[in-house]
Amino acid sequence: MNPFVKDGYIIPLASINSVYVDNKLASDLFRIELLVNDIENNRDNLGFSSSILRDDIIKEFKKALVSELPSIKECAISIATEYGHNLSMVLKTLVKPSSSSIIKRSDWTNVHWDYWKTINQIFILGGLTSPLLTKIFLEEIKVTFKKNDINNLNITFIEDSQDMGTKGLCTEVVEGEYLIFDFGQTYIKRRHYIKNGTFPSLDMTLDPIKSDYLFYKHKDDEELKMIAMKLDDFIVETIMNTIKEVEFSGQNLLIAIANYVYKGEIYPSRGGYAKLYKVAKNYEYYLTKKLSKLLNKEIFVTLYHDTSAMGLLFKDHKNTAVLSLGTAFGVSFPK
Repeated sequence: MNPFVKDGYIIPLASINSVYVDNKLASDLFRIELLVNDIENNRDNLGFSSSILRDDIIKEFKKALVSELPSIKECAISIATEYGHNLSMVLKTLVKPSSSSIIKRSDWTNVHWDYWKTINQIFILGGLTSPLLTKIFLEEIKVTFKKNDINNLNITFIEDSQDMGTKGLCTEVVEGEYLIFDFGQTYIKRRHYIKNGTFPSLDMTLDPIKSDYLFYKHKDDEELKMIAMKLDDFIVETIMNTIKEVEFSGQNLLIAIANYVYKGEIYPSRGGYAKLYKVAKNYEYYLTKKLSKLLNKEIFVTLYHDTSAMGLLFKDHKNTAVLSLGTAFGVSFPK
C-alpha cells in the first residue's frame, strides 16, 4: 500500500517541498525561483543585458553554460553545480534521510520513509532541464549517491517534457474527441486529441497560453475570493476560446492542474490554483455544469493533479516515482 495515495489520488502528505534536508527545507534548496534569483544576482558576471526579461532568463542561462567566454561559462557552471548538488541532497534524503530529516518531517512515520526506500527509479521532468544542465545535475547526483552508498536508485531526466502532462492524459482516452489542458504555474498547455480505434487520428499540440491570476500571498480572505473568481473566469475563457479555435465538437475535457485534486475537489492549502476552492468545493463538478450551460450541451470535465498526469506515461513501471521541476517540486507514483 502506498501511504501517499488515497482512493487512487495522491495526497498533500506526499509533498517533497516539505521534506527537510537535515535542517533546511527542500523548497529552500531547489526551486526555479531560487535559481532565477541567483542568476539575476549574477547578471553582470553572466554578461546579461538589462533588456533580458526575468521570464527569459533561464533560456539565456542555458546559453551561458556553453558560452565561448571562459568567465561567463565558469560563472554559469558554478551556479548550475550548486543547484545540482542541492537537488542531489533532496534525492538522497528521500531514500536515506538523516535523523534530523526524519525528526523534522513530523507528519511522516516510518511507513512513509520505508515506502521511499522501495523506490528504485525516479523520472525527473520539467521545463527546467537542458542537455548540459542535466549533465551537471547528474554528475552531482552521482557524487552524492557514491558518497552515501546509494546503489539501487536510478535517476532519469527526460528532456523537452513541458507537454508531458497533456501527453499523459492522452493515455486516458479510449475513444472520441477530447480537449486536454495542463494548467501550470507559468503556462497553460493545450492539446486537441481524437481517437477512433487503436491509434489517434489527430494529436495536435496547440500554442501555450501564459498563466494568470495565480498570485495569492499577503491577500485577505475577501480579496483572495475576488482573485479566485477572476482566475475561474480566465480558465473558462481559455477553454471556450480553445473550443472555438479547433471547432471542438466533442464532450470530454481532461484537465491537469498545478494542485492536489481529490475526487474533483481542489486542495485549499496551497498557492496558485488552490484558491479555486473559494469558487466551488468541487471544482470539477462546478466546471462541468458551467461549461455545459455555456455550450448548451452535456460536457464532462475530469480534473487531475498535474504531476500525476505526467506519471500516467510511466504507469507500467513499478517502484517508480515521478518528480517535476517547476515552481516547486511535484511528485507522483505511477504504481
